[in-house]
Amino acid sequence: MRILYYVWNEFTGEDTRAVMRELGHDVEELRYPWNRMDVDDGFDNVLENCLRMKKNGKAVDCVFTWNFFPIISRVCHRLHVPYISWIFDSPHFPLASKEVSNKENRIYLFDRGLVDLYKSLGIETVHYSPLAVNGVRLKAISDSLMDYPCYEHDVTFLGNLYDNEYNFYDYTKEYLPKDLRIFFEDIMEKQRQTFVEDFILDENIVSREKIQELNEYMKFSLSKESYDFDEDILIRDILKKKVTQDERRFLLEELGQKFKLDLYTKADGPTLRYVRDLGQADYMVRMPHVFNRSKINLNFMMRSIRTGMSLRVLDVMGVGGFLLSTYRSELEEYFTDGQELVIVRDRDELESKIEYFLEHEDERREIARLGQQKVLESFDYRKLLPGILQITG
Repeated sequence: MRILYYVWNEFTGEDTRAVMRELGHDVEELRYPWNRMDVDDGFDNVLENCLRMKKNGKAVDCVFTWNFFPIISRVCHRLHVPYISWIFDSPHFPLASKEVSNKENRIYLFDRGLVDLYKSLGIETVHYSPLAVNGVRLKAISDSLMDYPCYEHDVTFLGNLYDNEYNFYDYTKEYLPKDLRIFFEDIMEKQRQTFVEDFILDENIVSREKIQELNEYMKFSLSKESYDFDEDILIRDILKKKVTQDERRFLLEELGQKFKLDLYTKADGPTLRYVRDLGQADYMVRMPHVFNRSKINLNFMMRSIRTGMSLRVLDVMGVGGFLLSTYRSELEEYFTDGQELVIVRDRDELESKIEYFLEHEDERREIARLGQQKVLESFDYRKLLPGILQITG
């Protein structure tokens, strides 16, 4: 199949293209910056020219991107070219675009709960697939580290703290009436106490009327000409992102007082107390090494993820790292808790499980071994990409 692959700054691209070619596909790369992902005449023209150009008499069979680009969907719709997008971000606000319903789209979401939501809204272009990794590459890295003399880290968190990103709630809260601000901050604090229940999504706790009150003070930059978003869904996701931001900082500082905790993250946010900040680790080289050489790798799920498991789960386990993750139902669907990974449901369990597994190395190593085995068997690109790239049926 002839695939036009749009390259942006996605860290998954090198692995994806390599496996596509290994599977026998002709992969052509388009590298062209866009000014806006919904409307950009220059990008539109470049993409259309690429799609109209034949190679040895053969047209492009499909366009592939990581994450969804409305402008690409619009061009593919105009030219009747299948457009495949695989989403790894959550929340991913471009999914509010009016282009989502274009019949040429095949949009793959890793969160079954989100797929169910879109289906309930009448959007039939969304499909479910867990994410994937290049198992061959990760296995080679873990094999090369088997005789490494010692661990480099006791407890590691590698991920975004979101301090460097615009947050609608923080911008808005100073304008909120006191009673409304107290209501939402109490709800967010209650949400941070548990990794299982979703209070923000529960309309018996946070009614649509309360969300509408908050909406009166929100300032969105999304054009209603290009986007057809449900403001109730959007605002709940904004609140969940705020919970994630505050939760990660709080948990890391709290755990850092009790354990030797190392952080790998972007370097442009505020400094955390009690944590050794080691900067950013690149996806292809340093990150797998960190995961393999950490006794415990922490994964705090984005609160906007309803049921699915983030790519970080597979990144850690695929290279033989021990994973301790906050709860999502699909983790239990795919893995056995306590045998292939460890799932925690509240703050107290998080602390007690870290303490336990730091002291039980043999058990920890066996869980990491079985977890890697499961990921390499079930979540390799070679297993999942053939289904993702199926453009008929």
